[in-house]
Amino acid sequence: MSFFNFVHSFCITVPKTVLVVVLLLLAAAAVAQTFRSTGPYNYNPQSTVHYYLLWFPPHAVPMNLTFLNATWFRPEAIWFKGKYYVEVCDKMGWCRCEWATVYVVQVGVRVVEPSKTPLGELVTSFVSRHIRRICAQGTAMVAPNKIIVLNFTTQIWISDVYCLHGNNWFWLRLLPHILRDKLTVEGVEAVNFTDTRVFVSVPAKPPGDYVIPAGRYLDPVAKRIFRIPEEPNTIARLNSTIAQLNATLAEARSEAARLAAENQQLKAQLEALNYTRFQLEAEVNAYRSQLETLRSANDALVAQLAQLTAENQVLRTQLASMNKTLAELNEAYISQTAQLRSQLETWTRAAWIGAAAGAAAGAAATALVFRRRK
Repeated sequence: MSFFNFVHSFCITVPKTVLVVVLLLLAAAAVAQTFRSTGPYNYNPQSTVHYYLLWFPPHAVPMNLTFLNATWFRPEAIWFKGKYYVEVCDKMGWCRCEWATVYVVQVGVRVVEPSKTPLGELVTSFVSRHIRRICAQGTAMVAPNKIIVLNFTTQIWISDVYCLHGNNWFWLRLLPHILRDKLTVEGVEAVNFTDTRVFVSVPAKPPGDYVIPAGRYLDPVAKRIFRIPEEPNTIARLNSTIAQLNATLAEARSEAARLAAENQQLKAQLEALNYTRFQLEAEVNAYRSQLETLRSANDALVAQLAQLTAENQVLRTQLASMNKTLAELNEAYISQTAQLRSQLETWTRAAWIGAAAGAAAGAAATALVFRRRK
């Protein structure tokens, strides 16, 4: 639900009007003893200096705020808690007004990391002490830039916060100027000082020269609220625009020169890469030619291997047949050799018997001859 839906709903408009009146009366009563004022702003007819007072924008809503804490580890660093009426509707379309818990975060101002400050871990306490002092009354005008609805009765408002300090409204975006320590609070760029011809009264004035920031102000004499834009002077705005354009042009020229140099380097790298690519393509073509030759040789070798395999198979068959024939021949040889040995032994035995018989016969004949001679 947007903020404007809140503003236009009945349950918000009525409490806002009543609460503003109550806040103004309370503020006037609180400062009646020390200031001659007709409301929550400084007014002294005897003053010779015409001061303007910081004021809140028309869409801001009143709220009693309780300061929660100041953190450094996120952009939304300053947290408050308050209550505000919201319209809650059920599924049947029946609506009612209920108090919602609203967590208010000051936009555009944050605490830097404690380790980067002389105060160290005490930096958040240092900032918190100033915020408590400025927002001690708890009364504030909250101008939300963004509303985050967690549920019907719990919301987070990213807002500009204007605390009622004494009888003056104080814009928390001025904290970077009051603390004057860039290592403590960031967000100085959120406020633009534009005109040194008028005076602004703030609860905690920064040291040194102080000029008016762009924003809404109250003329306590004329009782008139007016707005000073970011650049009220046309010539100043044009000069600022021209300066920004010149700076942008200088950056563009510098970037163009850098890109031209980088482009030249890229062209040289491209030429080198193209030369390398041509060499690699030539090598690849040579390798492809060698590969085709090797594939052809491989196909021939495969065919030759197949032929040799077939011939080998034939030779194996022939060898097996020859081995079988050789085995048969060996068996025949062994058998014939055995027969021949047997025959030889038989013949040898007969020869010896014949020889012995012949010898005996010769000896007998010889003996007979000798005998006869005698």
